[in-house]
Amino acid sequence: MNRILIPTHMPQQLLCLLPLLFLGLVTQAQISDTLSSPVAQQASEDLLLRSMSLTSVIDYAQMQSLEAEKAENRKENSYWAYQRSRSMIKPSLSLQGNLPDYQKSIIPVIQPDGSQQFKDVQNLYSDVRLSLDQNILWTGGSVSLFSSLERNDVLLGANEGTSYASQPLVVGIDQPLFAYNPWKWNRKIDPLRYEESVKRYKEENVRIAHQTTELFFDLLLAQIRLRIAQKNKENSDINYKIGQGRFNLGKIAENELLELELNQLNAERDMANAKLQVETNRLSLNTFIGSDKNDTYNLLIPDEVPEFDIDLDKALSQAKLNRQQYVSFKRRLLEAESQVAQAKSENTLNINLRARIGLTDQGESYRDVYGNAQNTQRYAVGVNVPILDWNRRKSSYKTALANQHLVENTIEQEEQLFEAEIITLVKQMPTLRARVLSTKRGDEIANRRYDISQERYLVANITVTDLNLALQAKDQAKEAYLRALREYWMAYYQLRYLTLYDFVNNQSL
Repeated sequence: MNRILIPTHMPQQLLCLLPLLFLGLVTQAQISDTLSSPVAQQASEDLLLRSMSLTSVIDYAQMQSLEAEKAENRKENSYWAYQRSRSMIKPSLSLQGNLPDYQKSIIPVIQPDGSQQFKDVQNLYSDVRLSLDQNILWTGGSVSLFSSLERNDVLLGANEGTSYASQPLVVGIDQPLFAYNPWKWNRKIDPLRYEESVKRYKEENVRIAHQTTELFFDLLLAQIRLRIAQKNKENSDINYKIGQGRFNLGKIAENELLELELNQLNAERDMANAKLQVETNRLSLNTFIGSDKNDTYNLLIPDEVPEFDIDLDKALSQAKLNRQQYVSFKRRLLEAESQVAQAKSENTLNINLRARIGLTDQGESYRDVYGNAQNTQRYAVGVNVPILDWNRRKSSYKTALANQHLVENTIEQEEQLFEAEIITLVKQMPTLRARVLSTKRGDEIANRRYDISQERYLVANITVTDLNLALQAKDQAKEAYLRALREYWMAYYQLRYLTLYDFVNNQSL
């Protein structure tokens, strides 16, 4: 007897057709058509796509996505806002002046006898002032040190000529009493606001990873469904050819052949739908991660799921330490307290002390105004006493006080909800990992069962109905495995987002 040698590298489609080839039910032309079908060509083209893992897609998104650029922009804005706030409590040096101020008009002039006459006036006025100002942090006042020089040129009238006036050195202070001190509160609140922005930037990177994971699995599921649809289409084509041969031999009824043809049509429809879903999800992923809209990937299934222990107390403590939300709680409480202090100060007696002391002089030449300077002083006390305002100030204070209580209760509730979310997620992680392992085993079993069913159908040991049941179980098992993987990785990156902590490597993000 002649021995038939079958190469081990023979395509699967040809292996499936060998029994019918021996029976003469499938021609060489049909085999060639199967191997050169669009489904087989598409499967070959998929091998040429760039393979991308979950971590590589996340890294790309964190570097190139628009969300990453927006996070960087927000971080920069917060930095410069904080620098501006810090500058408000530092001394400032400024130069001001009018060079020149020209005036030509008719103005009323009071005469020595008390009468008033209108005179033509034409003069040129110039002045310059160098000032050093400093806000007083703890008292809410301000102190200034300045020097000024003025020149007045009368161009028309009996007093034509030039005169100068100077204040070589003047020290001034403005100090409110019992008033709201914005510098003191800003010194407490602004560092928290900046710290909040820094932590928010870190959160944005982890949030990008979480969103990328969702889009990654959307596309991965679509690609796997397409591969399943392609394989089902190949098998349905082969099974239909086998069914035609058996029907011609009278081994199966017409209704079974029609069921095989219906399977072929359904497989073709499923493949078309899967292709459309792949294109839709591919465009969504490319748009989010900042890749070119025409880029295509062969996404790799993240089969390995890390196993790690999560201590609940550590997860909560790391969240309080790393999350901007807890800094936000402190800031919001201080802001509410600040609003109460401001409303309270407006409801009481306000006194403003102003003082100026220094040197001054005047003359017809700028040399004259610095030779014989005289002492100049000015003191003032401003008083603001609320008497009757129809409870306007009291209402403002009560509103601020009620708002403070509301903020305290809201923050307490938000903190409880936030901790509950972490607790729930920590308890879910072992269950999600166990589900991945069990569904992975179920996928392997369902695939093996389908392969056996396909082989048995080729030798007519089972009906097409049994084959369809095995096919449905195979597809459902693969879907369940991928969904379990999706839930696990989504929860994994959600936990990193909530705590900003890497429990696999035991380090802060």
